[in-house]
Amino acid sequence: MDERTRRTIADIALAALTLCGAGLLLYGAMSLPPPRFEPLGSAALPRILASLLILFALIISATALFRHRQDTSIADATIPRGARADPRKGVLVLAALIAYVFALDVLRIPFTIVTPFFVTATGLAIGTRSWRNLVAFAILGLLLALAISTVLERFLYVRIG
Repeated sequence: MDERTRRTIADIALAALTLCGAGLLLYGAMSLPPPRFEPLGSAALPRILASLLILFALIISATALFRHRQDTSIADATIPRGARADPRKGVLVLAALIAYVFALDVLRIPFTIVTPFFVTATGLAIGTRSWRNLVAFAILGLLLALAISTVLERFLYVRIG
C-alpha cells in the first residue's frame, strides 16, 4: 500500500470516528433539560461542538478523497518526505486528551490553566519538538483558553472552572 492510500484511509477513519463522537454528543444533548433562564440552554454547547465536529469531519474526508483522486505524481509531490503517518503521535495525543479530561474533571484544575498545557502537549506531540514550537503552542493555548472562556461566560452564560 502506498503512502497516499495509507493517508487517505487514516483520514477517512479519523473522520468516521469524529462523526461517531459528534453523534454521541448529539445523543447526550437530547437528554439535557430544556432552557429555563438562560437563552440557549444546557444543550447548546454540546450541539455547537457536535456541529463543529461534523463540519471538520466532512472537510477532512472531502480533502482526503480529493487528494486521493489526484494524479499520482502530483499527490506524491505534495507529501513531504518527513511527513509519514506515525501511530505514536496518535497515542501521544490520546494520552494528552485523557490527562486533560482527568485534570479538568477529577483534579478540578481551572480550564484557563490546564488548556494551554493541553494545547502545547498536543502541538508538540503532532509537530516538531523545538523551542519555537513550544512558545508558539503555549501562546496559542493561552489565547484559545481565554477566548473560549470568554465566549462561554459572556454569550452562553456557562462558567467552566
